[in-house]
Amino acid sequence: MLFLTGFIRFVDKFNDRMGKIVSFLVYPVMLVLVYEVVMRYAFNSPTIWAHETSSMLYGAHFVLGGAYALRHDAFVNVEVFYMRFPRRTQAIIDLFTWTMFYAFVGVLLFRSLPWAWESLSLFEFSDSTWGPYVWPVKWTIPIAAFFMLLQGMTKTIKDAYLAVTGREIVAVADTKAPIGN
Repeated sequence: MLFLTGFIRFVDKFNDRMGKIVSFLVYPVMLVLVYEVVMRYAFNSPTIWAHETSSMLYGAHFVLGGAYALRHDAFVNVEVFYMRFPRRTQAIIDLFTWTMFYAFVGVLLFRSLPWAWESLSLFEFSDSTWGPYVWPVKWTIPIAAFFMLLQGMTKTIKDAYLAVTGREIVAVADTKAPIGN
């Protein structure tokens, strides 16, 4: 039990930190877009790099923020009947429905990893006029899938514990605090 709670704490804290770090990518996206708008409309001098740069930064922001969103239950759920069930029943249902999550993340991870590796080995770059390297952005996909897999594992552990014992594992940032209720 101590290993599982330590794992949950580690992954939760890691994804919280990563989510907060990745959230700062919104500022360069915003700056690039504002710069482009000013250059295009105020000086009639559009850039060749702003659209592609903002797309890459936002893509990394979006993909890498997935584990943070999963950690804080920020994804949309269809809860018409689900929310009426007791928490233990919800955990049991989640244990079955999470198989779809694992299938998705597993395919995403194992299909994107060779794709990203090939991109890195070729030092792949964009075919655009600007032609930046795209391999760093392609690597965000398997990295994000791995972070989501870890976060999904913590959710599964919490649901399994609740389904078996009827008690929730409380995620506590302080490692000296008790875990169970």
